[in-house]
Amino acid sequence: MNRKDINFEIKDNGCRLCAILRGFQIGSLFFVRTGSDKIIISDAEIDSKYKADEVELYLVQEIISMARNQHRKIISICPYISEIFTQHPEFDDVRLLNYGR
Repeated sequence: MNRKDINFEIKDNGCRLCAILRGFQIGSLFFVRTGSDKIIISDAEIDSKYKADEVELYLVQEIISMARNQHRKIISICPYISEIFTQHPEFDDVRLLNYGR
């Protein structure tokens, strides 16, 4: 599986980014937009069958794209997502703060 196989949808009144594979939700990022310039990522859930498939990274890439388009910075308070930010310096342009690690 690669990123092109996944569709992304915003649900729950704009507070959850979902990864959909062949009609099934395989992961979610929970976030809130605060002010006009920030996104706070609070949690991530990945279906256990897809833990090794980089779904969290694909979700992060998608929310980063959204943040860049909306001129927002990201604060992560989720340890798993904070670790992804730490491993990928190419995301530093949108990272404001990285809690949880």
